[in-house]
Amino acid sequence: MADGENTISFLPSRLNREATVFGGMTVSEFGISAAIGFVIGLMIGLLLWILTDWWLLIPALAMLLCILTVLIGKGIVAALKRGKPEAYLNRKIEEKFDEMLMGNKFIRREGTWSIRRQKGNRK
Repeated sequence: MADGENTISFLPSRLNREATVFGGMTVSEFGISAAIGFVIGLMIGLLLWILTDWWLLIPALAMLLCILTVLIGKGIVAALKRGKPEAYLNRKIEEKFDEMLMGNKFIRREGTWSIRRQKGNRK
């Protein structure tokens, strides 16, 4: 076999991209949206259970708000991702979590970057 037969000459960038699952949302975005809705529904259900003494409100509201946040969240996620690089939203979420937990995973620098030529550097 020739050396060229063992290598892949063309590897599309879509091969390494996270798969879209629902409404333009990836698995991680879908999971985050569903988890946020579930937790909010759970808290509201617990509050209403305390007020009404009807425990079925807890799972009902948790699942209802889970579904609603996924349905509403797909439009919000699409708007946040529009015109941005592939993993922009994932990195932004990681950066916010790192900031909230006082981590040091990301390099933070306030200010602007400039790239310019200096006179006299021609060779």
